[in-house]
Amino acid sequence: MISLTTHLSFPRPGGISRNRLTTGVLAAGAVLASLLASPPALADKTEDAIQYRQAVFQTLAWQFSPMGAMVKGKQDYDVEEFRTRAERLALLAQMPWEGFIAGSYDGDTDALSKIESDRAGFDKRAEALMTQSRALADAAVSQDLDALRSQFVETAKTCKGCHQQYRAD
Repeated sequence: MISLTTHLSFPRPGGISRNRLTTGVLAAGAVLASLLASPPALADKTEDAIQYRQAVFQTLAWQFSPMGAMVKGKQDYDVEEFRTRAERLALLAQMPWEGFIAGSYDGDTDALSKIESDRAGFDKRAEALMTQSRALADAAVSQDLDALRSQFVETAKTCKGCHQQYRAD
């Protein structure tokens, strides 16, 4: 289990500038603040639901992108940074789904209304992301970059598969 301190500590490896780090801290803070607010009250408003899920996905991308750079060799592999980001990803992967409420597919969103008519398929994709993200966090304990690369690819495929089905280009 990761301690709260681990979740709130932001390592500053050479590849992350202070501005990007600050932006990440602010984005994570915004997601946490939205969680601490009354989620049922927020979910009643479609605009709030859209903003909530977009904030979570932006924070997911913030964690995912540096791991991708590491597995592609574009950034030095930092065991602790990868492990921390993978744990955060596993936690964040559980969060956006409550923001996909009925009627929240119009407006400023790329989410397709197909989600409503194929909720079972969408929920299956959500479960797959949660499972693959947890597997990535578990693999990060081994520190074996080849194993991490393989699991990272599987996690990325899960994201892409959902986007192909339920997200507008």
